[in-house]
Amino acid sequence: MRAKRGRYKGIQGILVKGTNWVGDTIISFPAVHALRQHFPRARITVLAKSRLAELWRANPSVDEVISYELPTGAGRIFGELRIARLIKQKKIDLAVILPRSFSSALMAYLGGIPHRIGYKGEGRDLLLTERIDCTAEFLRQHRMYYYLHLIECLGRCPSPPLPSLSLNGNQERWAETFLLPHGLKGKLLIGLNPGATYGEAKCWPPERFAELGRRIIKDYGASVLIFGSSRPKEKGLNAAIAQGIGEGCLNLSGQTSLLELAALLRRCRLLITNDTGTMHVAAAVGTRVVALFGPTDPRTTSPLGEGHVVIRREVSCSPCLKRVCPEDHRCMDLIDVKAVYTTVSAYIPGKSSSAQG
Repeated sequence: MRAKRGRYKGIQGILVKGTNWVGDTIISFPAVHALRQHFPRARITVLAKSRLAELWRANPSVDEVISYELPTGAGRIFGELRIARLIKQKKIDLAVILPRSFSSALMAYLGGIPHRIGYKGEGRDLLLTERIDCTAEFLRQHRMYYYLHLIECLGRCPSPPLPSLSLNGNQERWAETFLLPHGLKGKLLIGLNPGATYGEAKCWPPERFAELGRRIIKDYGASVLIFGSSRPKEKGLNAAIAQGIGEGCLNLSGQTSLLELAALLRRCRLLITNDTGTMHVAAAVGTRVVALFGPTDPRTTSPLGEGHVVIRREVSCSPCLKRVCPEDHRCMDLIDVKAVYTTVSAYIPGKSSSAQG
């Protein structure tokens, strides 16, 4: 496949402005793959938040990653100018701006990139040279197609592979070395991800995660790994769940990098999770996912790939996309432990007699 002739002929340097979330980063990988197919000899550079840079470095379609942080308040514009100066030094011909923020388009504009592709809106239309309509139809599709649509203005995109993370030998060895002193090498590992960066409305009740963990350990002799971020609230939540589960559980909140997280998820038979970035990391390394959805829409953010299960209860107010439930949180409360346990059991061989209840 080759890019359209004319204004995109001779593109040698491409900048991709990455998204700001773990899940969206993974979901946008197929769009960057399609970009590589259009421009097989171009140098693709990704501009990404520092915490997400390692994910992009594990993407084989990417040649270089520029990581950054922007100060808050009045100093933000100076940070954007600094990034724009850095972009100018790269001799970039084309920018694909994945986020819809004004700031992301401004940095590409100030960086002097002649071709700038992005979605309309957020007061940034004049900063773009290729303005793509963000229709209600695309907002109802999976986010993977939302990002791919930006690339389609360059020409038709054959179906790209689903997102995947390529782990190198160092990450694989790290996981083996990590599991060994905990007595977990060769054990049946089940992952739990009870938190959610987007907001507490996405979270299944913590006492149910604890009950589910206890049943899995008791009935299958498995070990439970709890994953989560280093944010104090989430660490506290996961510590309480780990205490509720007791022996056989290891709380890893805030203890791994994103690629270390990926390496451990790859060794899990299954991940049980809210709608989170960790869910997409697990799917990208080939680990099956049982995803619990409430206020968000599985049509747009469900895990990609075969063998995953979404558990959701139909209620009139869902999906509301709210961070905090203004009512009774029934979209998540109606998901009981028995329903999740029954689903999990189908993924674990050697069902014991005590696992029938």
